[in-house]
Amino acid sequence: MVLKGRRALANQVRQRLRVLISTGIYPPGSRLPNEEELSETLGVSRTTLREALQGLAQEGLILRRHGHGTFVNQRPQQVKSSLDRNLDISELIRAAGHLPGTRDVVIQTMPASPHVATQLSLAPTDEVLAIERVRLADQRPVVFSIDFLPTALVQAANYELTDLYSDSLYDFLVQRLGLTIHHGLARLRPLLAESWLAQKLGLSSGALLLYMEQVDYTLEQRPVLFSQRYHVPDAFEFTLYRRGPSES
Repeated sequence: MVLKGRRALANQVRQRLRVLISTGIYPPGSRLPNEEELSETLGVSRTTLREALQGLAQEGLILRRHGHGTFVNQRPQQVKSSLDRNLDISELIRAAGHLPGTRDVVIQTMPASPHVATQLSLAPTDEVLAIERVRLADQRPVVFSIDFLPTALVQAANYELTDLYSDSLYDFLVQRLGLTIHHGLARLRPLLAESWLAQKLGLSSGALLLYMEQVDYTLEQRPVLFSQRYHVPDAFEFTLYRRGPSES
């Protein structure tokens, strides 16, 4: 019990340090205060602080240089992806050489909001299965996602609720529903994190996020999945192929 309590406290300290870094209190390239000063500032033991720092170092957010101190990484590890490739978040993270993970999973059936119903071509009275998840890269929260599936689509399938905890909903659609995603249409825009969302991602309220909405379609142009994703911007680097003006 003592060990679990210390780990929980270390995770809290790690989140507080993430906030201090993301808000510029400790900007990229800066040196963190020494352990004695930092543990006193945060009100924790040096043992707890070291555990928190070790976690941040594994995420690539800080660099620990023996004999020189601990520094905020000027170039934190990023998940790199081309926007023309339609990959699940876990596949993106894994392809970039990081360990994907998931936490805070919430699955519920609810009436489709007008916006969700429009995206999935549903009637206003139809229900959807909503799957909320915080996605991790090397234990660092990098995306909060909400995925919507038409309830009528999954009711006919033979599956366990735990199947929806899997890394990839694309795999679930193929293996349990026999549906293959042919293409997706995505929209992106910057967004400021509300307090509830910032808390999920270990950020300060008002932090900048990259918001993406995407509808995934089968070959027959049937919309089967609508996703809302809130990306921590410094954790991702997206590239986009753009044709020249002379190309038709």
